[in-house]
Amino acid sequence: MQVWFNTGTWMNKGINIYLPNDHIGYPPMWAFWCLASVRIFNFFGNNMEIFRLAIKLPLILSQLILAFAVGEYAKSRFDARKAKKLFLVTLTWSFFFYIGAIWGQIDVLSALLTFLAFYAVASNRTSIGAFFLGIAVALKIYPLITLPAFFAYILKKKGRIEAGKFLLYSSAFPVVFTLIVFAAFRWDILYLFRTVFYWAPILESKNPIQIQGGCMNLWSFISLFQIDIAKFWQLRLVWIPFMALTSIYWLKKPMKGESDLNLSIISLYVVFLIAYGWVSEQIFTDPLPFIFLQIIAFYPNRRQFYSLIIIQILVFAFSATNWGPFIFEPLFARFSPLLLQKIQIMSPATNPTLWNIRGILGLTISASLVGFLLLMLREPTKKKPK
Repeated sequence: MQVWFNTGTWMNKGINIYLPNDHIGYPPMWAFWCLASVRIFNFFGNNMEIFRLAIKLPLILSQLILAFAVGEYAKSRFDARKAKKLFLVTLTWSFFFYIGAIWGQIDVLSALLTFLAFYAVASNRTSIGAFFLGIAVALKIYPLITLPAFFAYILKKKGRIEAGKFLLYSSAFPVVFTLIVFAAFRWDILYLFRTVFYWAPILESKNPIQIQGGCMNLWSFISLFQIDIAKFWQLRLVWIPFMALTSIYWLKKPMKGESDLNLSIISLYVVFLIAYGWVSEQIFTDPLPFIFLQIIAFYPNRRQFYSLIIIQILVFAFSATNWGPFIFEPLFARFSPLLLQKIQIMSPATNPTLWNIRGILGLTISASLVGFLLLMLREPTKKKPK
């Protein structure tokens, strides 16, 4: 919450939001809502509760709209029972509440925009799909990793020209929008590059603090052996060839329909979650709508749904060891200072046991995601989509 408040305050003063310490880690689009929320905060007499409501309101609405979008997509392609089930699962999935309404992270919004891009492309509205994906990337860069899936699908369905247009439009919007913002505010864009490409040795050659100890994958486990990915630029780039190989796989593989597009998006997200140096738990939000579609609608599989629940529990457990309890710090500070004092032992920075559990959970989640992805990839070879 504090970073959103600081971002809005800096925007209000015209300060380059990527210059101070503890600044926003995304492109500048979300900063405008931070600015609006700070002005609402000022209008209502510096009421922090009003600010929290304002900053979280788009995230709460995003979950509702996402549930309706998934339900509408399913209604047009599957029976009413599946559509209703997908709607209810998306609407009530607890992790969406945790990330959006409670934590205040924007991943639910990026998941919505990426799903709307999928919906549009699957409905043969590729230009609209490119627009939605472009907004998602301008909001938070991570949805860019789904671009190869969209490109491969459109290439095989509509040819090179349409695929090229989608690539151009979806890439142009975030680039043009960001350049306009930096030109209008006269900010040095190098600070944005240092923020977004902190893993690249050319911009951060010493020790990028963002990825010290890795996060929710195998890198947090490897850090238990005193191997810190932040200190080895070669390790920080490992995710790139893995993503490239996954993209090539889908470019070469025949894509028979929307289920393959959906599965290709899931696979790119899962590979990213496993291989990228700093994957915080909220990123698990982004592939969830597509996973729901795959295991509830396209290839219904109860065992895979139960497997997803287990993985979700593991993600919650990781969050509990990764400073997760401190999300509630403002609440505890106001209503229970004693409880706030007690949760200090939940900091992995000062609790070696918790740090070790965090590392083991990171490896367990990575292994679980690999197995889960293999099961989903295997399913289309056994039967046709419903």
